[in-house]
Parts: sequence; structure tokens; C-alpha cells
Amino acid sequence: MTKQTRILIGDIGDQFAVNGAFAFRKAGDWAVTRKQTHDDMLQSLRFEHPDVLILNLTVPTMHFPLFANAVQQLSDLSIIALCRKQDPYLERLLEQQDVRCIRFPDSPAALVQEIHRICGITPANADVPDADPEVEVTKLLHSFGIPANLRGFYYLRAAILIAVQKPTCSGIMMNEIYPAVAQEMHSTPARVERAIRHAIMQAWENNDSRFNWHFGQMKNHCMTNSEFIAFTVDWIRTEHASKLCG
Repeated sequence: MTKQTRILIGDIGDQFAVNGAFAFRKAGDWAVTRKQTHDDMLQSLRFEHPDVLILNLTVPTMHFPLFANAVQQLSDLSIIALCRKQDPYLERLLEQQDVRCIRFPDSPAALVQEIHRICGITPANADVPDADPEVEVTKLLHSFGIPANLRGFYYLRAAILIAVQKPTCSGIMMNEIYPAVAQEMHSTPARVERAIRHAIMQAWENNDSRFNWHFGQMKNHCMTNSEFIAFTVDWIRTEHASKLCG
């Protein structure tokens, strides 16, 4: 059996990372996304031990050479940096640290092919459905204007994905979800709860007609964590049911 390659993708809150992770999983790899900050990525490396790390060079707030040096002190994994335009100085600096800089691919499938080629990966057999829940939840959170620069965005996404797998979604169940998210994201239940509440509140305070806050009960007050998660889980299940009936 071909060994499953572990891929960690830096997520800046757009669809690229989750679409890429889904494409890797379809190819048979293990792939997750994590918020692309110095501390979050290093924490994930310590716990998740990926074989390949994919970074997005379009994030100007991250000191990539310093980060690459910290990574190499933890692991000998392959580091791939994606860029949209040439920056000879940065690319030369990173390549001196064995970081491979490549241009953004045209599609998630092209990303998978390029990473497999560069790293000499033989795809494992995979049986993954055509629809990916992480992609759907990411789009949904964007539609509500949840700020992707907040850690709560990523905790909330993880919480919804866990809740979707439960038979029911209630306030009591949050006692199970917070610890599960904390374990997955290497945090604590209290931090998870606070970060999710902060993200929902920020989106509510800044909401306008472009976002989906006007749907149903969400028009009257800012949802609590459990209300928002239950609302989104019900929405996702309803959408899936309608697609099956259609």
C-alpha cells in the first residue's frame, strides 16, 4: 500500500486553501488547512507532523524567512511557497533555506499535480465524495461576513464540521464540541468558546445587506455560539436534502 502523504496548507481565509486540501484528499493524501500565522503554523507542525508544508506568499504580515528557519528547527519536511508575482530577493532568500517557490496554479488539481511532481509523491488510492463539507462551510461563513482574519473563523468552521456529524445540534452538545475543536486545533475549550463568540459578534456588528444575517431568526439579534452553529448545521442539512430530492 502506498504511504499516505501528510499535507499542511496555510489558510489566509479564502477558498484556495480549502479547495486545495480537498483536491489533495481526493488524490489520497492526508491534508488539512490551518490559519497562516507564525504561531498557528508552528503549533500545527509540532502536533500534526506533515510531510509537506504549503505557504501562501501573498500574506505580507508574515516574516517568511524567519518562519522557514523556525520550521527547519522542528522538521525536515518539504516547504513549498506559492506566489502570484516575482519577488527575486524574497525567492532567493527562501531558496537559500531550501524553500521551493512556485507560481500559483490555475486550479486545485494543478496544485496537487505540481506538488506531487516536486516532492516525488505517488498518489495513494482514495475514495472521496465529489462534495467537500469544509469547502461548503467556508463559503457559508464567508456569506455571513465572518472575518477570516480572526482565529474564531477557523474554530467556528471546525465546530460546524463536527456538529454536522452529530444526530442533533443543541446547546448541551456544545459541551462536547468545544473540547473536540480544542483537541483538533491544539487549543483549550475556553479559548475556542471565546474566539467563536468574538467572530460571530464582529460579523454581526459589521453586517450589511450583502450578508446572510437577514435570514430567519438571525435578523433580530446576534446569535449565540450554539444558535449560530445549530442554524448553519440545519442550513447545510437542508441544502443536502434538497439536492438529493432534486
